[in-house]
This record gives sequence, C-alpha cells and structure tokens, in this order.
Amino acid sequence: MLRDLIDIDRIELSAEMFKIFFVKKYIAKTSADETFVIHNPVLLLMKSGCFKMQIKEIDRELKAHDLLLLPRNTSFSKVEAGNRLQFFLIAFSSELNGHGFIFNQSDLLSSGAGNEAAKISLDENDYRVLSLICRLLYAELSSRLSNEFEIRLKQISLNLLLFELNLINAKYLSVDGMHFSRSESLVSQFLAVLSIHCRKHHTVKFYAGVLYASPEHLSKMVKEVTGKAAKKIITEAILSEAVSLLENPNLSMAEIAEELEFSSVTSFSIFFRKAMLCTPSEYRKNAIERFKSR
Repeated sequence: MLRDLIDIDRIELSAEMFKIFFVKKYIAKTSADETFVIHNPVLLLMKSGCFKMQIKEIDRELKAHDLLLLPRNTSFSKVEAGNRLQFFLIAFSSELNGHGFIFNQSDLLSSGAGNEAAKISLDENDYRVLSLICRLLYAELSSRLSNEFEIRLKQISLNLLLFELNLINAKYLSVDGMHFSRSESLVSQFLAVLSIHCRKHHTVKFYAGVLYASPEHLSKMVKEVTGKAAKKIITEAILSEAVSLLENPNLSMAEIAEELEFSSVTSFSIFFRKAMLCTPSEYRKNAIERFKSR
C-alpha cells in the first residue's frame, strides 16, 4: 500500500504540486524481497502505531510523532505495519521552486541537500503544529474549488508547510543560515498556540492576547505570511477538530458541541453547515459509509 501512495510515476503531477493522504487503516502489502524506489520527495508524519521499513538497506522504526523526510530516489524494502497505525503522507512534485512559493524548499526536500532519509522525533508542540498544518491541507484539498483559486490556495498552504519544516530543520538538525522575520516567528507561535487551544478558543482576540499582540497586528502578520486571514485559519482548525470528533460514533452531537465550546448543538450545526455545505449528521453518515466501503 505504501508503494501505491508514493509511487509518483503513477500520480499525475504536471498540474499538481503535491498529494496528501491521511491513512487511518493500513495493511502492508510489500513482500520481504520486494524493493521499490520513490522518485520525488516524500514526508511521512506518524500519528499513532508503529512502522518498520528498510530504507537504503538501513532498518528504520517509526513511532507516534516521528517525522520521516525522504529525498528523491530513495529505495524501500521490507515494509511492516504495527497495530493502530495512522499517518499523514505527502508526496511532492519534483520541483516546487518557481511556482509562486515564498519560502524555499526545506533542505531535506531540495535537490541540493543530503541524499539520506532523515527521521526526527518531534516534541509534543512541534507535532501538534505540523499535524494541524497537515490536517488543514488535507481538508482544503478535499474541497471542491475553482482551478485558479485552488492553485493559489495550494501555494499558500504549502508555503506554510515548508516554513514549518524549515523551523523543524533548524531546531532539530542545526541547519545554519536560516533567518526568519519577526512576522514569520509570530505566525509560527500563533500556529503552535492554535493547535493546542482551537477546541476551546475561537477568537483572534484570544490568540493575540496570548502572544502579546493586538488583534489587528496579529491578523495583519498572519495574512502577510500565509495569505489567509487569522480568523479563516482558526475556523479551519475548529473544522478539522470537528471532523475528527464526528468520526467517533461514540460521541453525541451534544458532546461534540460542548467539547468545541459551542453554546448549543444548533449553533454548532450552523457553523459546520456554513463551512462544509452539509450538516454534522450528514457528514457523520457519509464518513461511516466511506469506512464501510474500504
């Protein structure tokens, strides 16, 4: 299955910059003696479970909150999946530069970087931020948008991802020569706080207060760096949490509304329907049907 996801030769990327997958149920299909090569950079972020694989004849074991960055032309063999395995996987186009990106590719994804796979065990805060960005990307690419707007939105979202990868590289791998403006640092802190508090706090004013900034200044900096309004990113984060909660059939609508700090099920339903064009109940029903069809 891993080969099916990252075999970019079989994914049309002429008009795409990346493909993102959120794998919630994985069955390893790679035999012990099978080897395959990826031809494009790949990011794998572990949510839960355990993943064992052999990369360029080196055994690797991935656990929850591990990040694996793979340069092009990496060879795989002996893929083994543990129980409760869930992960995000992003397969990038060969060349991202020159497509309207603010940030350069992270060193580990660029052609001029080292040729080895890099495994990073993220701390809780860094995992929360990167996971939030991945969930936002996944939600955005699952929606139906006009072509021109979709391309621009992908550029903005991928800029955010590459920016966060650069921060991670600088923190964990001591990458020299990386300089971030005050606005970029503020936005990174905003995303970190948002990833922790988005279920309970829905206003720009709250996040601005935590970061000792005015709501106007925070909104301006977030818009400058990401191309999105701060309120829009907060809304997307809440929706991402809502979707995750709705996929748990043991939670009632009242419990979900309470967990997300909505005053009532009705107010939660209005918020969800406005953004997703369907009610929470309709989304849950469709999610259950998709799960059964796997």
